[in-house]
Amino acid sequence: MPYTLYHPVYLHLGGRPVLIVGGGVVAIEKLNSLIPSGAKITVVSPEVRSEVLEWHQAGVISWVQREFQPSDIETAYMIIAATSNPNVNAWVYQLGNQALKLTNSVDDPVNCNFIMAAIAKSGPMQVAISSAGCSPALAQRVRNRIESEILTENVGVLAEYLGARRPDVKHTLPNYKARQAFWEQVIDSNVPHLLASQGEQAADSLFHSLLRRAVMAANEPPSVDPLKVYLVGAGPGDPGLITVRAVEILRKADVVLYDRLVNPLLLAYAPPAAECVYVGKEVGARGKVRQDDIHRQLIQYAQSGKIVVRLKGGDPFVFGRGGEEALALAEAGISFEVVPGISSSIAAAAAANIPVTHRGLSTAFAVFAGQEAEDSTGERMAWKAAAAIPTAVFLMGVERLPTIVAKLIEHGRDPETPIAIVSNGTLPTQRVVVGTLSTIVNLATGVHPPAAIVVGEVVRVREQLEAFCSIDRTLRERAIAC
Repeated sequence: MPYTLYHPVYLHLGGRPVLIVGGGVVAIEKLNSLIPSGAKITVVSPEVRSEVLEWHQAGVISWVQREFQPSDIETAYMIIAATSNPNVNAWVYQLGNQALKLTNSVDDPVNCNFIMAAIAKSGPMQVAISSAGCSPALAQRVRNRIESEILTENVGVLAEYLGARRPDVKHTLPNYKARQAFWEQVIDSNVPHLLASQGEQAADSLFHSLLRRAVMAANEPPSVDPLKVYLVGAGPGDPGLITVRAVEILRKADVVLYDRLVNPLLLAYAPPAAECVYVGKEVGARGKVRQDDIHRQLIQYAQSGKIVVRLKGGDPFVFGRGGEEALALAEAGISFEVVPGISSSIAAAAAANIPVTHRGLSTAFAVFAGQEAEDSTGERMAWKAAAAIPTAVFLMGVERLPTIVAKLIEHGRDPETPIAIVSNGTLPTQRVVVGTLSTIVNLATGVHPPAAIVVGEVVRVREQLEAFCSIDRTLRERAIAC
């Protein structure tokens, strides 16, 4: 269905004339939304429901008891067509639109030059949700979830608390960037918890302490400390598996250099003005040249005074070349901070219900770089260790699976050893293929990277856990059906 891309705005309707044509159920719904705005509302309709009459008698709105007339729109700032007659609604819209008035025909997107969003509100905090007229019911469902899970009463109280202190902070911290950093620090601090649990006095003690520190920091001469680059692990793929520290840093980034395996949804944590630069290495790219270019960009961005985040899939130091980047930064005199991430070497297996260690089966595991499997010298890959370790995990090895299997068997691994390949681990598109060293090559036809290969007796545990999960899903489905 084609839809109009509306631009969201918040209108100050206090004292402005709003015309509602119609006095039935639909009109009441709009009145409930508009009355708190303080608008000067006039309802034009031959008949109205009792609620509208009560509002009229109480002086909350005005009711003109007659049919709509074209002259009614002349003084209106906003017009709502809410009758039970689609033709009348369309007529009202045409007149209002021609007069350049804000005009909405309820539940008729074609005859609207603006739409009213579903609003979630807590104190001064408001979130407006729109489906661009495609599905008001879905917009209301999203609104309800935001109200129950995010925009709680505490958020509204916090907004009022911060708003009351905003003028003082603006006077005390005239520098915009210093002020912005202070507000972020307050929101991330224990102030919201103290306000909710102990009240304003307890919150004020910490608030003013943070403000004093911010003033001292703002008055200090520019720091002579070396610049810093953040080497951040983005986790295994599921955007929910990134760390709190990683999100905190992303929210302050000026530049984000990100890899091919980083979930694009994570870039939404960066500020709207942040520059997001794709530096992923595609299959077949010349690694050394490409990596040197990444080092150059990291150094240049950092030396320009920007907050630089190097966002890498998994963990920066697990086959992420994070060590090379850290050394390049150190050689350039730029400090760095490593923010660990959840590596797919363990997360993919866990998402497939395969523990990499398990009492009685595996007391150790090792992770190997699968792309080294076809090294002609055989010196880069510790095949004896890979064949002997209870659990061997290979990353970046799907395209070299036949070589990995042959080398493991050659170095003493039993051909009947269980093996699993987990493709797109932790994502909705996750696929798991299980077999033995002797069968997996044929079974894995059509499996594409990114994928983790898990070799060892721990793979057998998956069958037991999957059986339980199947029973659990069945029970939950029955409970829902009841």
